[in-house]
Amino acid sequence: MFEKEQQPHLQNLRSTELKFIHPQLENKFNELGLKSRAKKYYIKQLSDDSESDIGLTTGKTSPLFNIEAFPTPNAIDYFDGDTPNAWSNKEGDNALDRLLNAISEYLLYTLNDVEKLFQSALSEASALSQKERRRRLKAARSKPEKILVKSYTYKRNPDVVIEVLERAKGNCELCQKPAPFKRKRDLTSYLEVHHIKQLAQGGDDTVENAIALCPNCHREQHFG
Repeated sequence: MFEKEQQPHLQNLRSTELKFIHPQLENKFNELGLKSRAKKYYIKQLSDDSESDIGLTTGKTSPLFNIEAFPTPNAIDYFDGDTPNAWSNKEGDNALDRLLNAISEYLLYTLNDVEKLFQSALSEASALSQKERRRRLKAARSKPEKILVKSYTYKRNPDVVIEVLERAKGNCELCQKPAPFKRKRDLTSYLEVHHIKQLAQGGDDTVENAIALCPNCHREQHFG
């Protein structure tokens, strides 16, 4: 978010620099417990040379410098040291564009992030008194906020799913009870195919690593 155009705090020959803040980025840092006193970012000329690079700089305490997802600085702000501490687009190295793209990607929450934040909020809510919760409810918005999430999924083998469901013959392979209902579209028994060793943990998408479960048993496998 653009804040203002200002005279540089180190004048020399520069006439102006652009100062801005990134509220979403600071919120993400705070949620992840990343300490940062550097909340301002500057687009500016990196030296008094008339042909100097234009780059982005920020304070040395910013997590921008040490988060693996962000490119390392490729330019020097000569008013603030002699080691790379700025991001600039140069011939063959568009570090500034890569940094801005990385920030945009970083700000997308994963489903796991959303679940962790919700569990933390649940813990906070459970620690409140009923009076405090009801007071918060009166001030709460009735429509939930929407957030854009980044999600990856696996392209599963349909043959594995069908083979496992046919093996189950309409019964949960854990509790052995019949499926809780029939699908409207084809009247087949509703069971969910669960990977015993999850795909995200390196499990195989095979019949041997899969089991047909009723919804209750499936949720128990994930949350029990």
